[in-house]
Amino acid sequence: MDDYSIGWAGKVMHWLRFAIALVVINLLFVAGTLAGLIVLGLFPAATAASILLGRLRAGQPSDRLVRDFITAYRAQFWHLAVVAIPFQFAAVLVFLDLVAFQTTAVAGSPVSAVLLVLLVVVSVGTLLAAFSAITICTRYRDSARAIWRYAFVLPFVSPLLSLSLILALGALTLALFQFGVLMPLIGASAPLFVAGWLIDHRLAALDAAHPAHGAVRNEDGALPLAPGRRASPA
Repeated sequence: MDDYSIGWAGKVMHWLRFAIALVVINLLFVAGTLAGLIVLGLFPAATAASILLGRLRAGQPSDRLVRDFITAYRAQFWHLAVVAIPFQFAAVLVFLDLVAFQTTAVAGSPVSAVLLVLLVVVSVGTLLAAFSAITICTRYRDSARAIWRYAFVLPFVSPLLSLSLILALGALTLALFQFGVLMPLIGASAPLFVAGWLIDHRLAALDAAHPAHGAVRNEDGALPLAPGRRASPA
């Protein structure tokens, strides 16, 4: 077999391992979310999955996906359950707004237009902030209050990041619905992969202590970021 054939076969195997890792991480995310009764498990599962996806993006995929996922999942479980609280309230607000919009739209009330705008703004803002919080938690260890402040501010002071996230996640959602078989396979891991890549790139531009600049990490993979060195998203 010549060098060209070996190189081609190696690339095929690389992409195959990449695809399998996405599927396995997606299944682990679902299992972790259900294990935490959804409400408690969603953020810990998403953060643990994002940590593994970050290694995948860096070209250093884990050889022990299940074990590493469980370790990351358990390490911050209660902390991340607290971090998730405002996003859960926001989700309830979105649901109530949706119900109110449907009711006023059926009645033909002009208030429905206002409720529609509010629904879109709150939904998109919550989604962007949630992805930001998850990605931040894969890199840093800080109080829930500090994470909330950073996560909710970051999308608004980084309009290019927000626009990129909206377009990328929108295109990915359309692709997943177009090829329905992919939804149960990578329906969670693919959006987390894309969002983590874009947000982490922005964090690297904001923070000199980011791993992209050679920062030393703790044993659990977090950055030893002191309060005085915390980057400002402004």
